[in-house]
Amino acid sequence: MNYFEELEKELPSLRVAAKTSGPVGFFAQEVMRFYSVAGTLKGSFPLDETANFEQRSMTHVLFRSLLENYFRILYIFDVPSDVQVRYDAILNNFKREYGKLLNDPLLPNKQELEPACAGWSQLPRGLDMNSMLAQLQNDYGDRLSYLYFTYRIASFDTHGNNLKAVADDTFGKSCNFPVLKLEFATELVANQYLVVLSDMRRRGKI
Repeated sequence: MNYFEELEKELPSLRVAAKTSGPVGFFAQEVMRFYSVAGTLKGSFPLDETANFEQRSMTHVLFRSLLENYFRILYIFDVPSDVQVRYDAILNNFKREYGKLLNDPLLPNKQELEPACAGWSQLPRGLDMNSMLAQLQNDYGDRLSYLYFTYRIASFDTHGNNLKAVADDTFGKSCNFPVLKLEFATELVANQYLVVLSDMRRRGKI
């Protein structure tokens, strides 16, 4: 089964759900974003070990932009009874970071942005990506923290820390940086989104 193609069939339902707010709207909007970005990657670049440096400078960076919300969705919808509480924790994290942005004295045109509430800086700090994954389990009872390595490797590409000159000079020989199997990763993400969507349908949320 091609999970990405199966996800495409759900786009009409997702478009409707994406017009809402709360956890359901967040999920649907992110799945739509995933479909758009991943679909562009699939149609434009090789997503396996044959990708050269120039290609993965694009593919790793763009795919990393999908991983953080993928991890958040896994965390939010892992326990149905905790969905709203975990989503609220994501909102609190946004409020804290947004408040920091507005407090930056060098931020221009601050008056054109939405104001932050005074108490946002006191909100509890949310979990980081690795801590979220450490709380999750797959169907076999295994922790999902092993997924974090994909995020870390892609982060090297995002920040330009994977340049060959840096690696060669560091290790004293010609070497190559890991290439993520993004075609496989895309299918994993699409499959999990289908699982979450199916569970939400079963519970009457979509």
